[in-house]
Amino acid sequence: MRRFFITLFTPAARYMAKVNPNTLTIISLIAGILAGISYVGSHISPLFFLLGGGFVMISGTADSLDGIMARMYDRVTKKGDFLDHFCDRLVDISILLGLTFSRGAHLILGFFLILLVLLHSYLGTQIEATLGKRSYKGTGKAEFFVGLIVFSLLAVILPEISLEIAGEKMVLADIYMSILLIATLISLIQRFSRGIRSCIQWDKKE
Repeated sequence: MRRFFITLFTPAARYMAKVNPNTLTIISLIAGILAGISYVGSHISPLFFLLGGGFVMISGTADSLDGIMARMYDRVTKKGDFLDHFCDRLVDISILLGLTFSRGAHLILGFFLILLVLLHSYLGTQIEATLGKRSYKGTGKAEFFVGLIVFSLLAVILPEISLEIAGEKMVLADIYMSILLIATLISLIQRFSRGIRSCIQWDKKE
């Protein structure tokens, strides 16, 4: 899905030569924070889910464009890479905190998901630091944002939808977070396994 969005946004990047990629990174961060705040606002009205989904779209678009433009116009810098990774984590935390405190959501599920997502992101960064290459396989930001947009639309269309599991009521936010948690856990295990195998092969060469 990451490749799909790179292909989708590349034509737009050609018309934005004068825009600094770091500016788009900051826009992505601000929109991500506003998305989280909007999800918390769902206690007032389900329409805040739709508002949150809109901010997610802005954040995801800006996040895609900053990297595309940095590579396209040879503006790749250590500062930009550091800022991009740091802001990505802030966006993840902001949005997931918003979902955790959205209407009817379970706090424990949300906090456990945040920890797992951060561990998954850290593992990708550690693989890059250790082996000099980034692993983009598995559940990534593209899937995360697409899932959020779909969830946001469903939360407005079907605000009262829920499931009862083991006597516990799970609202739509819980269902989405559970799906994301399982997908992230599977991806984390796969990423860890590939990282270990790569390290073993690297050590053998040495």
